[in-house]
Amino acid sequence: MSQPVTPPPDTVDWAEVLSRPCAECGFVASALVRERFSTLIEERAGGVAARLARPGASERPEPTTWSPVEYARHLADVCDVMTSRLGAIIAADGAGATFAVWDGDEAALAAEYWLTVPDDAAVLLRQRAAEAAAAWAALAQDQWAWEGRRGDGFVFSAESLGAYLIHELVHHGADVGA
Repeated sequence: MSQPVTPPPDTVDWAEVLSRPCAECGFVASALVRERFSTLIEERAGGVAARLARPGASERPEPTTWSPVEYARHLADVCDVMTSRLGAIIAADGAGATFAVWDGDEAALAAEYWLTVPDDAAVLLRQRAAEAAAAWAALAQDQWAWEGRRGDGFVFSAESLGAYLIHELVHHGADVGA
C-alpha cells in the first residue's frame, strides 16, 4: 500500500483538556481519581484494541482521517512516550524533568502506521498500555506531584501527565467507535 494522504497537522494544544472539558469527546480531567488511572489506561486501550477485530479496521473513513489501526498505533506510541516521560519525572527525584515536544504526526509517517496489521497494532497497544498502567500504579504518594517540563514550556505533574494519557485514550477511542 502506498502512503495515504497526510492529514492536516494537528495544531491544537491538547494540554488544555487538563483544565477544562474536551469539547470534542467530553473528557473531564477533574473527574478522574488517580487510584483508577492504571485501570482506565488498560480498559480504554483494550477498547481500542478490540475495535481492530472488526471489519474495516485498516480503512480510513475519509482520506485525511486515520483508520482505527492508525489511531491504535498512535495510542501505542503515546503510551510509550508518556511512560518514558513519567520515568524521566521519577528519575529526576522531584527536581523536575525536561522532555521534548513529541510530534505524533511525524511519528505516524516515520513508522508508517497505515501498514500495520490490525492484530499487530492491537498487541502493541495492549502491551504498551500495560507498561503505562504499571508505571502509574507504582507511584508513591508524593511522586504524583513531581513535575516535568515539555519543550514548549508546559509543566506536567505525574498526575496531570497520566490524565493527559487517559484523555488521548478516551478521545481516540471515540474517534474509532470503541
